[in-house]
Amino acid sequence: MKQYIKVIWNKGRDWFVLFCIFTATFSYAMFQGGFVSWFLFYSFLPFGLYAVAVLLYPLKKWNVARDVKLQPRFAGDHLSYDIHITRSSAFPVYMAAVKEESNLLDQEERTIYPLFQRNAVIPYERSFVERGEYEFFTISIEISDLLGIVKKKAYFLLQQRFIVYPQIHKIDIPFLLAGIEEGKNEVSKGNQSTTLVTGIREYQPGDRLGSIDWKATARKATLISKEFGHYHERSIIIIADVMGPLYFEERMSFLASMLIHEETKRKKVDFLLAGDALFSQKTSEQREADNLLHHLARAQPISNRAFETEFQNIAIQKQHSFMVIVSQVTGTLIGQIQSKLSPHAKASLIVVKNEGAGLSEEETVIVNGIQSSALTIEVVHIDLPLSLKEVRAEISE
Repeated sequence: MKQYIKVIWNKGRDWFVLFCIFTATFSYAMFQGGFVSWFLFYSFLPFGLYAVAVLLYPLKKWNVARDVKLQPRFAGDHLSYDIHITRSSAFPVYMAAVKEESNLLDQEERTIYPLFQRNAVIPYERSFVERGEYEFFTISIEISDLLGIVKKKAYFLLQQRFIVYPQIHKIDIPFLLAGIEEGKNEVSKGNQSTTLVTGIREYQPGDRLGSIDWKATARKATLISKEFGHYHERSIIIIADVMGPLYFEERMSFLASMLIHEETKRKKVDFLLAGDALFSQKTSEQREADNLLHHLARAQPISNRAFETEFQNIAIQKQHSFMVIVSQVTGTLIGQIQSKLSPHAKASLIVVKNEGAGLSEEETVIVNGIQSSALTIEVVHIDLPLSLKEVRAEISE
């Protein structure tokens, strides 16, 4: 019952206030009499009638559209769009407050004074857009009378969504992948290839003339053919920490930079992202790479869980080389990586940090204590955009 009363009051409040003001001024003029009282009533009359016209004005019939001129794709890009307002009548609107409703962008309210104008354009710009998923919901427009006694508001549903991926940096991806590519290929028999000779055998009808081994034929006095094999390429396994808050944005930028790099695109890469849930994604097709970019755009740090706990539960097949991407080196992590290494397999630990930040004293001691040649460690520096640096500084303070 209270809810119905509240709804009725919200809808009829302005009418009640106007009725009270009209009644008070008219009663004062009737009972008081004189020039002053009637002057007060007639002076308020045009303002009151305009307020009544505002309440009766069909605000919902306005045509509102959003025109995105420049849509960001990666963090740090520029966002620019206009809100176009068109109305059919020239009813004098003294003031209109336009507000963009969005889940991530600042809900900035703009005030315009259209008066008799039928068309209005409101520009919105943002010089830096951070990583994330952005969605516009509605545009609200509120008009009022000259004295601000009554207000009328309408909502226009204009849903629009776009995703801003992490910022891309120039990184020497081939150099980083070289540490785990040695021994990655294995030879298997099957389809013939002229790139690798696996043995010799006696000539069989149908063998190509170019496959004959003339030296072996001369020694054995019979036709000998070369037997070819082909490479079976195993996928590259990349395991990334997508939960630790330390240098989180740098890791997202590094992973996105690696993902869109041509060296990564032309190889079989399996990404295992340890975050709120273990996200596994191959990148052999563009659709799969897009799914991974979407995941990186929406990922958020988790401070109550450790990457080492998730990494310990990840099973890696024997003879598989892999890469681990973190921002902090611990003795526990090094031990877990070495325990997952098998003979003839290699591992690479990529430590992503901010520009100017290096390994701490504790991390340096751990790295210097590694004696296994199968494990290589590289430190990659990612330069954050200025706005993200400022946010980080505020959090640290």
